[in-house]
Amino acid sequence: MSREPEIVTRYRLLAQENDPVAQFKLGEIYRLGYQVRRDVDEAVTWLVRSARQGNQDASALLRRMEADGVDISRPVADLPPPVAAPRRAPPPPRPSSRQRSASVRPAAGSEPLVLPAIEAETDPLSIGGPEPLPDLVRLRRRADAGDLAALVALGNVYREGRGIAADPVEAVRLYALAAEQGDAAGQYSLAVMYDLGEGVTQNDIQALRRYLDAARQGDVAAQFNIGNMIRQGRGAEANPEVAAKWFALAADQGDAAALFALGALYESGCGVERDEARAVALYRAAAERGGAEAQFNLANMLRQGRGAEADPVEAAMMCQRAAEQGLAAAQVNYGLMLASGVGVETNETAATHWLRRAAEAGEPRAWLPLAIRLERGLGAPSDAPAALGWYRRAAEAGDPVACYHLGLLLATGEAGQVDLESAERWLRQASGSAVPALADDARRAAEALAARAGAGS
Repeated sequence: MSREPEIVTRYRLLAQENDPVAQFKLGEIYRLGYQVRRDVDEAVTWLVRSARQGNQDASALLRRMEADGVDISRPVADLPPPVAAPRRAPPPPRPSSRQRSASVRPAAGSEPLVLPAIEAETDPLSIGGPEPLPDLVRLRRRADAGDLAALVALGNVYREGRGIAADPVEAVRLYALAAEQGDAAGQYSLAVMYDLGEGVTQNDIQALRRYLDAARQGDVAAQFNIGNMIRQGRGAEANPEVAAKWFALAADQGDAAALFALGALYESGCGVERDEARAVALYRAAAERGGAEAQFNLANMLRQGRGAEADPVEAAMMCQRAAEQGLAAAQVNYGLMLASGVGVETNETAATHWLRRAAEAGEPRAWLPLAIRLERGLGAPSDAPAALGWYRRAAEAGDPVACYHLGLLLATGEAGQVDLESAERWLRQASGSAVPALADDARRAAEALAARAGAGS
């Protein structure tokens, strides 16, 4: 049985002592499947306990979940009050400078897949909050005594500027002391500094060398980063086959980013023989560990019946999970699935909600469908001025359908403004569409506007 992730344990300890913030965070972890298997029932249990103590975030989230069809009315027992004894702090996290994949937009359909790039670790859920400031006197004493873990921890303090002025050069010195004595965490942290050029001149060759030192000791993040560097041709000649082997080593240890990256290679046939069934299996493993990109790619493959039998219901579920984590591409697809009833019951209100979230996050694919829905009053009250704004953004991005609708709204004044000159310009741009029917309609509309302008002069 695998050990529960440390961050989950930390929140569970506090949640069981009736800390409402920890209960909310633990509920979010289970709702999103972040480093645990997704469990909506467990999520509701902790969110209800948090809401009962007045946590407004928990109350708002429960209302959203209920609107999405989740039963939040189940009975939830209150926890007994904590015993009157000094509360011990949960164990601190392992000092680390680990990196993870960037939040990349996975390919939809058959478009070329983009693998994750190296990026300093961030927490998309803001889980954990600010760490308590370290005891610098004690940490320095341990480091001076040669404690390798303390050297790395003190290096982290200097790198991050926690309780002391940030000093990346000193961080490099401390990491190097640990690395020279064979400490994997020190080797990895030193590699990160060379990789990012912090406290030392950026050097791909040195970064790769230090990652290799840590990877040979089984450091999963180092294995993943080596795969990325070799795939990109940084520090060594680009070689997708070798990159795939490093991703596989990290994937064998259950690393979600590596599982996703390896799945993308199998889906695209880059560095490995193309195998969509294998891609589905890898995406599923990463999705179960909370990877939003993997959930999205898995949803696409299940919806299209690639690598597995088509399953629109599971596709919709996976797409929803990715959408709830903020992946805009998934929010678009889930909104469209709700609008068309693919894998879920048709829900116009929810469809507009998700398309709006994606559009406001800057996802271009959401602009046109949201504009159409707002103009027609689908899932929200009709709002021609707002529709005009979204049509304009999509048109400026080159969408011929948006150009056509924008031209019509500007010509009719239904959105509160009439601009015949701009209307004709947008319609003529739409007339260049590769879709004959759209091109013909746009051309005729533009010619009619030109005739009106000529008659009025």
